[in-house]
Amino acid sequence: MNAKDLRVIKTKRALSQSFYELLEKQTFSTITVNQICEKALVHRTTFYKHFYDKYDLLIYLIKYVTKDYFSIDLKERINAPFTVIDRTSDVIELQRIKDKQEHDKEFERTISNHFISVLQNDIKENEHRISVDSDIPAELIFYVYGASLFGFTEWIREHCIELPPAELDKYFRKLINIQVIDE
Repeated sequence: MNAKDLRVIKTKRALSQSFYELLEKQTFSTITVNQICEKALVHRTTFYKHFYDKYDLLIYLIKYVTKDYFSIDLKERINAPFTVIDRTSDVIELQRIKDKQEHDKEFERTISNHFISVLQNDIKENEHRISVDSDIPAELIFYVYGASLFGFTEWIREHCIELPPAELDKYFRKLINIQVIDE
């Protein structure tokens, strides 16, 4: 299947948009492929020509929604995560869905696994740019960074923290001693 074919693009767009609208109204685990197809006016067999299942569609949607965020250099994303998130409207769109899916474990697990995978690949590809003690195993870096970032976002959400992004970055850098340097 040609990813540049206009029909493919339109079909994926229709499925993604329908899925996004469903995610705003109901939890991920209750959404069915049939609902997505009905809303998109796409036949079920067409859905399966493009996506393996609704999890595959969710990852596709998340990649699309976060493409601007992940196009920003790793140095900025690691060194100032909250400022970058604030500058990137697509991540704010994702937050709207995430708020609705707050208690859906399937959604959380799928999203977390995706972001961990992306972060792990970013760190592996940029290992030479990451400044930490040389005794620290490289594969440990993304676990610590990812867990810390997750912890910060949970702290912000649970305690209704309303600090400017630059201030959050300052706290984050004080707690986490992982920096990305220029090549």
